[in-house]
Amino acid sequence: MNPTHSNPTRQDRVARAPYNFVPLPEQIVPVDYEIPAHDRYTGYTGYIECTLTTLTPVYTRAALDPEFFARWAENIREMMGNDVARGTYARFFQLDDAYRPVIPGSSLRGMVRGLVEIVAYGKIQWVTEQCLFFRSLDETAVGKHYRNRMVGKVESGFLRKRGEEYYIKKCSFARVDRRTLGGVARIYDGDPPNRIPKWSGQPSQYVRVWIPKNQPFVKQVEYARVDGWEEGRLVITGDVPKKKKEFIFLLPQEDAEEIAVPSKLIQRFHDEDQITQWQERAFPKDRPKRGCRDRDGALRSDLEDEGDPVFFLRENGKLTFFGRAQMFRLPYDRSPLDLVPASLRGKKVLDLAEAIFGYVAEGERTAGRAGRVYFTDAICEPHGGDVWLSEQPITPKVLATPKPTTFQHYLVQPRDGEHDPDDKRKLAHYGATRTVIRGHKLYWHKKTGSTAEYFAEQGQVDWARDKQHTQIRPVAGGVKFRFRIDFENLTDVELGALLWVLDLPQGHHHKIGMGKPLGLGSVAITPRLVLTNRSERYQRLFDGNGWYAAEHREGDFGRFKEAFERYVLGRIDKVERRNAEALKEVPRIQVLLKMLQYPGPAAETDYMQLQPRNEFKDRPVLPNPLNVGSK
Repeated sequence: MNPTHSNPTRQDRVARAPYNFVPLPEQIVPVDYEIPAHDRYTGYTGYIECTLTTLTPVYTRAALDPEFFARWAENIREMMGNDVARGTYARFFQLDDAYRPVIPGSSLRGMVRGLVEIVAYGKIQWVTEQCLFFRSLDETAVGKHYRNRMVGKVESGFLRKRGEEYYIKKCSFARVDRRTLGGVARIYDGDPPNRIPKWSGQPSQYVRVWIPKNQPFVKQVEYARVDGWEEGRLVITGDVPKKKKEFIFLLPQEDAEEIAVPSKLIQRFHDEDQITQWQERAFPKDRPKRGCRDRDGALRSDLEDEGDPVFFLRENGKLTFFGRAQMFRLPYDRSPLDLVPASLRGKKVLDLAEAIFGYVAEGERTAGRAGRVYFTDAICEPHGGDVWLSEQPITPKVLATPKPTTFQHYLVQPRDGEHDPDDKRKLAHYGATRTVIRGHKLYWHKKTGSTAEYFAEQGQVDWARDKQHTQIRPVAGGVKFRFRIDFENLTDVELGALLWVLDLPQGHHHKIGMGKPLGLGSVAITPRLVLTNRSERYQRLFDGNGWYAAEHREGDFGRFKEAFERYVLGRIDKVERRNAEALKEVPRIQVLLKMLQYPGPAAETDYMQLQPRNEFKDRPVLPNPLNVGSK
């Protein structure tokens, strides 16, 4: 059995978020029948006509034409400062008519497949195998884990390149009192917490200095050569409040130890998740080969091959990782994929989603298989009024990328003696052994998202300097689109799976497009099933003045949905099924239906804030969806 998530019992330990998770299944439901071939008609063939009505504003960004992409793809922030380009970038997806919005078929396909994977108990495969980075010195479980690995074990050296290979030349370092550096606080430019160290206007983390020999704690530093003193590199590691010391790396001895750096660690060293904003500006990805600066900001070309001062950690005789600060971000030992039970990855197992949508040849699969469903784009229907939410593009509130490093949300938090969601010192993190990922991430529906006032930024944005905002032009609520899903040779179980996720119970709806955390993207889908009789189709050519299509509209989806439910219920774990006679009675599927309710909970579904009080500080735990909005 997978570890079970436990809800915190104290209100101050309860987190909130615009998303939550459908738990992992206990096992995969495999396809145990032969998939119909593509060269004959043996199953159900036809199409599903769908009407999609927007319940809240919906937005899908337009594809960029080649010229626009070539001009701005590498300069998105510069592009946002250009009024014309920003307006172009904000457009809704369209084909030939900019005034007729289109929802791409690929987006619809992804939405439907994701739901099929959940309800059909498919394998868990879209999970990153990259180990996430972390750094914490707090009194939580992960803070203790970090300190145990780092404190007193970090070494120093210069990262260098020889040919195509990287290595670290080990060196010693000294600490220096900041007060002796001649106004080091004035070195930093910008606003906290993103202050950037600069020397005479040039971004740089370190400069050339001389210090007295054999002094681990330095009280005097000179920026010009002093006879008898040691040369080093003053390394600025961050403008932390109340910080008292900085580091000086002494130049390595000729016979100093050299530690080989694998190429994969170099790649991870430049990951956006690992470096800070000012490090990205001060250290381009072709480092190390620039040398350091003098105090006047001049780059010393004669030192260009010396490399970069770095701190590094070795564990069990091997290089674990390295960074520019002594307490650098460290990769966890285990990746999110490692926290998916091996039985749910099922590399050799074929699930219903793959049987319907197809799969590619990769890993142990030497051949792929085409799917048997085909999605058209959803085209906006003629509308009596304006389909747009506003005449001008809207600047939404800032949305960052998902943060799976927030382990108290993304990992199961059991209450088992070793772990306890009520105690921040006993939380399960990516270094823990008795946890798994929470499951399939979905966003709550928000009725409040139907107005621009709810999700639009309230203040003015300085586009010349802003680095976070974007602009969008969404369609309004109440706009209708139509699309079609053609299918060939589906079994009754497979067709039932499609209809189950399209024909949701009353009061339950889908989400699509951008801005889901802000309430955008809620849509209602009404499907109509049409089956074609292929044998009959080829026995007759005309139907009056048109072609004979042998089409028969099916008004009742019940027999297909029941076939699908019987198939799944007969194969899932009995403990997980409990006494359920219908799929909607299974606890895991009840969680899914709670996430699909429209509107969702009115409270407890906004992001927690960093200001004026840091609500993440004590790492509160995200409860089970069935416990959100229950009070």
